[in-house]
Amino acid sequence: MKKTLLSLLALLAISEAGNAQVSGMNIGYCQGNAGAFPSTENNYFSDMSTKKKTWTSCAILLKEERIKSLSGNQIQEVKAALTSKLNVDSLAVWVSESLDGPVLSSDTITTMQKGWNTVKLSKAVDITNGMKKLYIGYSYHQKSTCKAMSCLETGVPGFSCFTRSGNDEWKDYSETLTACVEANVYGDNLPKYDLSLVELTVPKNYIVDKGKMELSMLVRNNATVTINSFDAVCSFDGTDEKYTAHCTEPIAYNESKLYTFTIEPKCIQTMDPEERTISVTLNNLAEGTDETPGDNTMTGNFSVLLHSFVRNVLLEEFTTEKCPNCPRVANFVHKAMEEPDFAGRLNTMENHAGYYTDQLTTTFHDAWRWFYDNEFAPAVMYDRHANDGAITPITSPSTSQELFANIRNRMIQDAFVSLKVTASLDKENQKINVKVTGARSKKDFTRNPARITVVLTETNLKALAQAGAGTDYYHYNVGRRVNSTWGDVLEWNGDDYTYECSIPYTQDYNMDNVGILAFVHDYDPDDKTKCDVANSAAITSAEFDGYVSGITSVKCETSDKEKIFDIAGRPQQNIKQGMNIIVKNGRVIKVVK
Repeated sequence: MKKTLLSLLALLAISEAGNAQVSGMNIGYCQGNAGAFPSTENNYFSDMSTKKKTWTSCAILLKEERIKSLSGNQIQEVKAALTSKLNVDSLAVWVSESLDGPVLSSDTITTMQKGWNTVKLSKAVDITNGMKKLYIGYSYHQKSTCKAMSCLETGVPGFSCFTRSGNDEWKDYSETLTACVEANVYGDNLPKYDLSLVELTVPKNYIVDKGKMELSMLVRNNATVTINSFDAVCSFDGTDEKYTAHCTEPIAYNESKLYTFTIEPKCIQTMDPEERTISVTLNNLAEGTDETPGDNTMTGNFSVLLHSFVRNVLLEEFTTEKCPNCPRVANFVHKAMEEPDFAGRLNTMENHAGYYTDQLTTTFHDAWRWFYDNEFAPAVMYDRHANDGAITPITSPSTSQELFANIRNRMIQDAFVSLKVTASLDKENQKINVKVTGARSKKDFTRNPARITVVLTETNLKALAQAGAGTDYYHYNVGRRVNSTWGDVLEWNGDDYTYECSIPYTQDYNMDNVGILAFVHDYDPDDKTKCDVANSAAITSAEFDGYVSGITSVKCETSDKEKIFDIAGRPQQNIKQGMNIIVKNGRVIKVVK
């Protein structure tokens, strides 16, 4: 089910009805929200919008249980939302027991407005127990090209959106759309107690070692009485145990609220079966028995895993010295590298591409421009992850707060593979021998065979002529060499792996500034949104076997006051990520953060 931020915010808006006496009810699936004309990327709606001198129709369906809860009352008005009144000369609202049958009541107006139009029926429709179906709809006559039908991009399968162009057959788009049409019902027999479970969000994976599952549900009050408390009763397939969350936030008539709660499903201790189903039912309303319990239950599917691993976020920055705006975002990244909350959990790398090239651009930087839709810099990728609906994982943060928030969002995602990086220096052959070991907690944690990319990075590189910055500008963790542009496919020994490679280096590199970055990832050459990084790890040259730092630029002074220098011997106020040189009491200590 596709969700939009606009509709979710509207659904969460607090109703003004509160505990006031309710004389009428609006019945439908859009909760008073007006949407847009369906995307014309769908040929059906594209053709519909261009027809001339024809009627266009849409409708919703009330099911039998809902009809019974409303019996004894009348539909007196129909509300129809239009996204535009351009080329619309008539609007007809109607109520019928069949899409193709005679209408129970209808009325037509010729003066419309954009947005909601409320039409009072000249003949009210009595709602009786004998009715099996009720369709509430509207039709508008378009003189020429017209996009007036209003729909939300979320659906109630089988009930929320039926459409027709002219005299064509009706089509059901309820899986993805909700028609913005409602009935206003009045009477002395309006339902008092009726909660409905609109949406249920279940985590993709349940980690047994963590022992907790967080759920969220969108609940709507369809009846006249405010419900002050109720229970959400959870059960799992294959077990009789139930877990109950008591919800005490009041919910008034016509109001929708998002409830989040955590359960501890002790009944799940193994991965047999690995795929499970949870059912959530609204029950035990404090004020009375729910009159339409048929819409109180929803289910969700999830996978069971025994454990997961800590995720280290990979933040890749696209930057060049010709980009005058790049130092702004680079400063955000540098702040993130010093953020205590991210210590040991954030790995960064500069890719010198996206806005021309410079002296640090490599062939793999250039190849990774494939991730772009339209090239620009500065730009970043967080674990090469593309958000829902995005066509690329590349984005550009406008503030450091935005960058920090995105890093934190990635940090809380479970990782299903681990990495431990070791390296040894082979000075004779001028190469670094790298070994990465790890394990997986989920067999298919990537869509395609998992790959590993190993990058030799170099930090503290003084810029030659960085646009938009002064003369004292440095590049950090620049990607210099790589095992393979798109990584090598991992070979598994059960759930474990060992990967080894050798990466050459040249005398031009300052080995005190060199590091090794490794990340395991997905790769789909036909879809840049399916190349997520599953986890990453990095070490500095201070951790290489066989390497001794050649730092000689820091004087060994005798002083009780601690002094901090970076790898190039420049004084620093605080310890920063990477190699730090601390001088105190005549001693020189190397500290790697």
